[in-house]
Amino acid sequence: MAKKKSSSLPRSSAIDREPALGPGIHGAFIELALSGSYRIRTTSGARCAAVLGDGVDPALADDCLRTGRMIIVADGPRGPAIMGALQTAPPIARDADGVVSVNAKELRMRLDRAAVIEVGAASIAADAAGVVRIEGDRMVVDMGALVRVLSAKVELP
Repeated sequence: MAKKKSSSLPRSSAIDREPALGPGIHGAFIELALSGSYRIRTTSGARCAAVLGDGVDPALADDCLRTGRMIIVADGPRGPAIMGALQTAPPIARDADGVVSVNAKELRMRLDRAAVIEVGAASIAADAAGVVRIEGDRMVVDMGALVRVLSAKVELP
C-alpha cells in the first residue's frame, strides 16, 4: 500500500490574509466584548471579530458597547482594529463669555485623590480620606425647611 504524501499548505499570515473590511475606515458597533476581542457589526450589517488598535483605551470600547456608540474601525496587521469612537455630539465647551454649562439629570464623578472647586478666595475641597473643607470669608446657609447636623462632635467658636 502506497503511503499518501501529506500536502504541506502554507499557513496564512496576517500579510496573506484578505482584508476583512476593505480599504479605508468604517463605522461599526460593538456587539460583544470578551477577553480583549470584540465582535463588531458594521453599518452595512457585516459582522466580524476585531481587536483594539494601538493606543485605544479598553474603557472607551466598554463605554461604546454599553451605550451603543458608533466606533471607527479599519483593517490592520492583526485584522479589523477598533481605532476610536465617532463623536456625534459636541464636547463640553465654554461659550464666548467663558461660561461652561452642563445640563444633566445627575452628575457623578469618581476621583482617586481629590476634588477642588475654587472661586476667588473661596474653595470647597474633598479628599480620599473623607475630609471635606469649605473655606471663605463668609458662609450663608439659607434653608426653607430643616437643617440637621449629624456628628459625633461639633465645635463652634
